[in-house]
Order: sequence, then C-alpha cells, then structure tokens
Amino acid sequence: MPRIKTGGIIASIPALICGALSVGLIQSQLPTFFFLVPLGFMAYSYNLPSVWVSLGVGVLGNGLVSLSLRLGSSGANKYIIWMDILYFALMMVVFTWIVAPPIKRLGKIHLSLPYRFILGSVIGALSILFIIETTQNGFNEFLHAQGEMLSSIYKASASTDVVQHSLLEQYVTPETLAKVLGLVLLRGGGLVSCMMIFFISRQISLLLVRLIRRITVQEHISNFYTPPWLIWVLSFSLLGIVLSKLAALAPLEIVVWNIAAICGILYLAQGWGIVWCFLSQRNLSPLTRLVITGLIIFLIFSPGINLFSLGLLILLGIAEHWVPLRAPKTDGPSSTPGM
Repeated sequence: MPRIKTGGIIASIPALICGALSVGLIQSQLPTFFFLVPLGFMAYSYNLPSVWVSLGVGVLGNGLVSLSLRLGSSGANKYIIWMDILYFALMMVVFTWIVAPPIKRLGKIHLSLPYRFILGSVIGALSILFIIETTQNGFNEFLHAQGEMLSSIYKASASTDVVQHSLLEQYVTPETLAKVLGLVLLRGGGLVSCMMIFFISRQISLLLVRLIRRITVQEHISNFYTPPWLIWVLSFSLLGIVLSKLAALAPLEIVVWNIAAICGILYLAQGWGIVWCFLSQRNLSPLTRLVITGLIIFLIFSPGINLFSLGLLILLGIAEHWVPLRAPKTDGPSSTPGM
C-alpha cells in the first residue's frame, strides 16, 4: 500500500463530500451497510489529515442528524438513540484506524492489517454485546423482526410444496429464528459480522479508488502468515466448545466460540493471501485480475455457496502449516552450491 502522506493541504471538499455520504448512507434504509466505504475511499486517495477531517464530519454529522430526526419523534427511546449514535461513531473510528493507521508507531507496537482487522472486529463485537445488555427490550424486538422476515422468506419459498410449508409453519417460527440469531450472534457471529463489514467496505473502497482516482493499491495480504502456534489455539478452542457444551457452561462456551472465530478469521486471511499470491504470480491483465477477485468475493458472500468458499479458504490457510503453498518457483539450477 502506498504511504499515506501526513502533511500537505487538506482536501476539504472531498473530505466534506465523503463525510456527508457516510451520514446519508447511515440514515438511509437499504444501503446502510456501505456507510464505511466513503471513509475507505478517502483513506486510499488523500492524505491523513483529510481522512480524519472526513471522519469528524461523518461522526458529528450523523450525531446531529440522528438527534434532530429521531429525538423529537413520539415514543423515541433516548438511550437507544444515543447507543445507536455511539455505535456508528465507534465503527467509523475503528475502520479509519484499520485502513489509515497513523504513520508513527506507538512505541514498538505495530499491528499489520489482518491483526488490525481482528482487533477492530473484537471492539465492534464488544460494542454490540454492550448494546444487547443495556437495551435488552430493543434488541429482542430487533431479533423478533428479523425472525419474522426470515420466516416469511422461508415460507414464501415453499408456497408450492404443501408438506414443506406445513413443516415450516410448525418449526420455523419468528421466536425460534430470533433465538437462533441471538445464539449465533453471541458465539462468534457478532465478531465475524464486524469483520465482514470492514472487509467488504475496504474492498469496495479499493475498487472505487482504482476506477475513479486511477490509483492502484498493492495488496500486502499475500505476505501474511499466521504463527505456527495458532493451530494449537484453534484445536484447544474446538475442544473447549465440546467440553463446555457437555458441561452446560454457557459463558465458557461463548468465550471459546469467539476464540475459534478469531482463529478462523486469521486462517481466512492466510487463505486469501494464498489466492492473491497465486494471482500475482500470473501474468494477468488488471481487468482479468479484477474480474477474478470480484468472482471470488461473490462466491464468498453468496448464501449457501459462501460456507463452502469460506471453508475452503480457511482450510488453505491451515494447510500451509505443512505444505508450502506460496513457495517461489525455481525453473533454473539451484543457487545453492553443491545442490
């Protein structure tokens, strides 16, 4: 990735535009998921002061707009509104730190991009858990609404099959789906969701930077390797899931599930690095590489197919502990004397 300039004139107009776009996406209904993309675009296109100006506009603008639109409405819960504002502010700050970290290191501490993704996802997941604990009624209403939506989708898909429709009516209820969503969210679902939001926002930002600003950002993920001891952490966390389930220790089960999710994310990053390294070693045109990358992202986030795609990338990352999948090719004679 090219070094982000720390000085220079602040690009005030792009910073204001991108900050305003983040606010507009948050306040919209459908494309809220992409509210981090304008900040990522700023991070890879302009200098660091411009990025943080855009972040300030997004955080303050969203707070003011949310308070003005929702605080005066009838039946508005002020606490939930403030929690909503703080959550989006935290996500914007964390994402900006992930994609545009300060040039100066904090002492000797320097986290590479995958580890910034992990730490940022942990912070986002903890904020979700805090909101769940402090706004229990509002969160239950949200889960029930999601359960009703999923239930109606499943029933609509089985409208022509009488037997299947009857089974769905009996077992796939909003209450059941809400309970399942809550269990998944606590057991690594919140962590993985935050990571996916950050990852998708970054990839879309890189694509827009290439299309609009004509800037190509080098992917250093091809050089990422997990430490060898991580395989033991993953193994013991999987064993801990089984034992905590048998002993009915829900708090311990939640902890080990999240540890396993962190290991899975790291191995997913290593698997993605293997794929990217493979593409980089081929003499492919930028358009072909872009199409292949887009196809891979589509497979990862397609319902049903994504489980297979993500599992394959994780297995690739794990397999590299024993198989040198990114070993350089040696077409000529060895450079080592006597070999």
